[in-house]
Amino acid sequence: MVGILEEHHEYLSAERRHELYAQAIAKVLAEGATVADLGCGFGVLGFQCLEAGAAQVHGIDRTDAIEIARETARREGLSDRYHCIRGSSFRTQLNEKVDLIICDHVGFFGVDYGIVAMLADARKRILKPDGIVMPRRIDLKIAGVRSEKCAELAAAWSTAPVPSEYSWLDSYAANSKHRVELSADELCSLPAELGTVPLDRDCPDVLRFESEITIESEGTLHGIAGWFDCELAEDVWMTNSPIEKRSIARSQAFFPLAKPIEVHTGERLTVSFRIDHERPILSWTVARQDGEDSQSMSTWRSTILSPADLAGPSGSPLRANALGRARKALLDLIDGKRSAQEIEAALLAIEPPLFPSEAGVKRFVASELKSVSE
Repeated sequence: MVGILEEHHEYLSAERRHELYAQAIAKVLAEGATVADLGCGFGVLGFQCLEAGAAQVHGIDRTDAIEIARETARREGLSDRYHCIRGSSFRTQLNEKVDLIICDHVGFFGVDYGIVAMLADARKRILKPDGIVMPRRIDLKIAGVRSEKCAELAAAWSTAPVPSEYSWLDSYAANSKHRVELSADELCSLPAELGTVPLDRDCPDVLRFESEITIESEGTLHGIAGWFDCELAEDVWMTNSPIEKRSIARSQAFFPLAKPIEVHTGERLTVSFRIDHERPILSWTVARQDGEDSQSMSTWRSTILSPADLAGPSGSPLRANALGRARKALLDLIDGKRSAQEIEAALLAIEPPLFPSEAGVKRFVASELKSVSE
């Protein structure tokens, strides 16, 4: 819970964000409307909708943050209008379709926090035919980065005091998206438009964009910065740009080059991105105009995989491991008649034991019963 409190304090205290959503909600929300707030966290957007005249809000979140929203609604006397649903929005069914879907899963690079898939699913299942989606669209922006702190991120595993045995993990760092707070003087190119992602209508499962950046000063290019301009409602824009005074002061994304390159004033580089938002995987390529020094990176290459992950389907019969057997036994006992204590006692009585210790069984039951009851 401590991590969630810190995360949401940062989120709720972001400059101008609250005011921008208030402006957007006032533009589109009709008196008496119903709202679904996807990934609602502490519920702030839903409470803003109630203040603006919504009749009912369904706040949906699968993390412990929903309990803060629930308690806040109770303390504010809003429990009859703000309904907390603990679970994934993809598995949530509502008794009614809503007039507005609102979601602030706008990542550092706009689309890197699952918002595209979340809104696509919710639009089809829980939004009225003439309903409204907020945000409406995300414009992706990029620029070249020359920054020692960013260079250190891409070489973090080969830098003392990290033991040299782990220097090979630099390849993972170079293929990762990093959260950064950039200043204007760390951008070594003019900002460029990468592409637009509509959120109020269907878009491809895999997005492909290509653009050019123009270098403004000679030196070393360490990678690419990415940020967003997000249209919440018509003419209401939210940005985390490192060069705009109107920025909400949300971090940007940094996409490293595996090997930094020397660039010259006026030089143009081609930058392309492939965004698979269902998985999600981000891939980026940077190349000179003549094709030299082309480098391709992907978060897929920084995914930690076990030998079983790499083996793939073999056609051989599958057998449940110890955890799978324990889960099957647990599900067989959830019959609507037994209490949690009775289920735990039944699992403890199974021979041979499901876990090496009684404490292990107790921890397993507490964790699994929490997840299946959400």
